[in-house]
Amino acid sequence: MVIHVKSDILIIGTGGAGLRAAIEAHEKGAKVVLASKAPAGYNNCTIVAGSGYLAAVGGMSVEEHRERTLSTGKGLNDPALVEVLVNEGAERVLELERFGCVVNVKHGGVSVGRPDTKLGQGITLPMVKYLENQGVEFVDNVIITQLLKQDGRIIGAVGYNGREEEPILFQTKAVLLASGGAGALFQRTDCPLKTTGDGYHLAFEAGARLRDMEFCQFFPLALADPDLPPLLVDGKVVWEGKILNAFEEDIPKKHNVTERPYIAKSRDLLSRAMMKEVHDGAGVDGAVLLDAREVVKNGEPGEKYGMADREYYINKLHAHERPIRIAPLSHFTMGGVVTNTYGETGVPGLIVAGEVMGGVHGANRHGGNALTDVTVFGVRAAKKAVEYIQGREHVDIVELAEPELGRYKELSRRDVGYTPSTLKDLVRENMWKHVGVLRDSEMLVEAYQRLSEIRDSTRSILAKPGRQLQDALELLMALDVCEYIIRAAMERRESRGAHYRLDHPEETLEWRKTIILSKEDEAIKLDHAPLGEAFDSTS
Repeated sequence: MVIHVKSDILIIGTGGAGLRAAIEAHEKGAKVVLASKAPAGYNNCTIVAGSGYLAAVGGMSVEEHRERTLSTGKGLNDPALVEVLVNEGAERVLELERFGCVVNVKHGGVSVGRPDTKLGQGITLPMVKYLENQGVEFVDNVIITQLLKQDGRIIGAVGYNGREEEPILFQTKAVLLASGGAGALFQRTDCPLKTTGDGYHLAFEAGARLRDMEFCQFFPLALADPDLPPLLVDGKVVWEGKILNAFEEDIPKKHNVTERPYIAKSRDLLSRAMMKEVHDGAGVDGAVLLDAREVVKNGEPGEKYGMADREYYINKLHAHERPIRIAPLSHFTMGGVVTNTYGETGVPGLIVAGEVMGGVHGANRHGGNALTDVTVFGVRAAKKAVEYIQGREHVDIVELAEPELGRYKELSRRDVGYTPSTLKDLVRENMWKHVGVLRDSEMLVEAYQRLSEIRDSTRSILAKPGRQLQDALELLMALDVCEYIIRAAMERRESRGAHYRLDHPEETLEWRKTIILSKEDEAIKLDHAPLGEAFDSTS
């Protein structure tokens, strides 16, 4: 049986961008359906992002917000997108209170959620409840694998519900893509494991272009104990502790990483410095050390050091007695779909918002801007989507969907081969080892060759109906996204922001331009665009 769902606007993703877009579109009279791989509001980038928004509130000016964003982006931000971010950020963040979020203003930003709220749940769950109370439809546990077009415009989407073991067809007038980034393609990550970059694949195959895919942000400070989760580290243990190599040298001092707080202003530089120590043989089992013994000994009960409290540091890490291991992890994807300031992609009926959209952050993202981004551009994308659907009718999609439905059937007949989880582990290992914080030509060539081998292995992949078929479909899209990242990283022969090449360690004026990926004759074509000219239509 095939499930059929009809909407004016199909929103793919239920993180901050998708939920805020849904509210805006619903309030403007559109029939909205939200589809996601996990239960609504969970297992997305917003839920693990924390609660901090950077915006011109609490004494911070628009000018300061702009300067911070551009400085961190290392000259590759799209200026038009940054102007929207800094000028609309404060209003959009403060209005979250209307949807049930608890908003707390502080200097230079806002935190959202009660103190006892876990991470980003104080953002997503109130908005889910608000939408449910308005009668908006959610379709969970669905992976979208293809956007359908007729006469060049989007008219629907094909997906698979792993829980129900059924294909699902979405008939719609427009798709608003808010599917998040690709952080989970790397072995070490704090992103939900479903964050595999589906949106990049969907948009690219539908005819949209991608930009800046070489820029994958790594958060420098996370636990690296093999027996414990890689929780993010912050607070006094960072401010007052010391980040050391195996020879007890102070890594920030040695590499001249001076801008603090590290997690907001120096993510790229500190990640790079830490992994260079590991690369040069001064690491400890692939990590470096954080010596915060005195801080933990003298701390207050319940004091938070990032995602864990003092008691965790004592009982699990014994951080009051010895230095602990830390290392960077994959955290955010700066690259994404080429758009104008309303999320239009150049493909009629395809609008994007949030992390899947490129250009806002340039070569590196300032802490706090991710959540501001999803809120600002979620609203703008929804406005454009509502405007686009006016006067349009639904188009039958059954015949167009038949090839994709046939692919599902063919995959599900396989009962011998590799499991999707086995191959996904190989993908994540390959990306972390060869396309991680440090890169060079040899690593990237090895990454590409290894990716090709894994792709060949998918010819013998187990994909029994249900979760396994859903995982196989996710893996096949993820392989394409890995290729986008690797190809762009090969192309950029310099170091800038989150992209660091050992064989091209300098930032150069020649490369102050955007790498654009497009599809041409079933192949990936790479072009360069001058700053601010990636999207060549008016916004």
